[in-house]
Amino acid sequence: MDAVTKEKLKLAQRFKKENKIDEAEEIFREFWQSNPQDFSEFDKTTFSWILYNKYIKNNEDLDEILDAAELITEIKKQQDQSENSKYPCPYTLSVLKVLENLNKNNDFVEVTMWAEKLNPDYLSSKASDFNGKKYPSNKEKYYSQLTKALLKLDDIDYCYELSKEALQLEELTDDTWFNWRIAKCANELGEYDEAIEYLKKMIAKKPDWYMKAEIAESYYFKGEFENSLSYAIDAALTPAPSESKVNVYSLIADLIEDEYPEEALKHRYLEYSIRLNKEWKIEDRLTEKIEEAGLDLENKEYWKIEKELKSFWNDLKYKDQEIQNGIIVNIIANGNAGFIEGEDGKSYFFSRQEFKGSNDEFQKYTSVSFYTKDGFDKKKGVMAKNAVNIHPI
Repeated sequence: MDAVTKEKLKLAQRFKKENKIDEAEEIFREFWQSNPQDFSEFDKTTFSWILYNKYIKNNEDLDEILDAAELITEIKKQQDQSENSKYPCPYTLSVLKVLENLNKNNDFVEVTMWAEKLNPDYLSSKASDFNGKKYPSNKEKYYSQLTKALLKLDDIDYCYELSKEALQLEELTDDTWFNWRIAKCANELGEYDEAIEYLKKMIAKKPDWYMKAEIAESYYFKGEFENSLSYAIDAALTPAPSESKVNVYSLIADLIEDEYPEEALKHRYLEYSIRLNKEWKIEDRLTEKIEEAGLDLENKEYWKIEKELKSFWNDLKYKDQEIQNGIIVNIIANGNAGFIEGEDGKSYFFSRQEFKGSNDEFQKYTSVSFYTKDGFDKKKGVMAKNAVNIHPI
């Protein structure tokens, strides 16, 4: 190393220590281009952290993130943090940030290419703890970002394999999406029973509409149409934008075609109207059905059709269940939930959105009628019956 280079690198380190980041970066960039062989590990580490903190850590500009990450992966090697993650690795953090932002940008092929820059065996599987809250390990983040991209790319076998590996992590902070991807992959592979098993474990904790819709499809492919309809109806009734559930409405139409032809047509009209409103593709066959029925082909007000169908969904959902009566005995969670004591002496948890009365009626000792559905008691960690479709009486 010549004397000029040596002194310049020392100056860059001093600038960094004095928080003159731009000056330090300028020197490091200049000499990395001309004399990279003269950089010590300390110089490489300092330069990498400058780039990470300035262009990657809190940045949303994907091009800047990629440029900085490319340079960092040229300067440094990935540290083996599998046994000791005390000292963070700028290489690892940079690549993980790239994966996250590429996924946000729907650049899924690029995600798989950048993931190859990481050796997963070198990643720490130890979750971090801040103010009593657990945050995912670098290994969990790696699995999360890569399996997300793989599913989007329909690389089913690899996504299935990696998602199962992720569930074996000792300090896994959130298994939801790995279970979801396993279920999606299992459906694609024709393993419907396995898909249903994973989905039911999730739905007890996260009863979102898309979970119910996926179970409905699993049962449909199995030929268990009654179970499929039950979950499809439940998905339709779960709050979410109508346009998100367009495939659910189509599935319900297929399932009730023989027994309820008029309602099946109305579901197809709902799908048609949504697609027309959103300017989505409409299959010729669907247009023909609507035209043959003499319905308005220009109707974009799908919410009106959906409103008409809600009573049908409720009637169908609870047709085999006897209505129960009880009294609200407790309101909790800032008025977002409560408990009903049924005439059978049992206690039923309910969420505020299931109460169909006025705000004045939502109080202790109001007499109500209700149905029940399977839920999950988070405190006890067991399945339970929750009160739903609650009306004051």
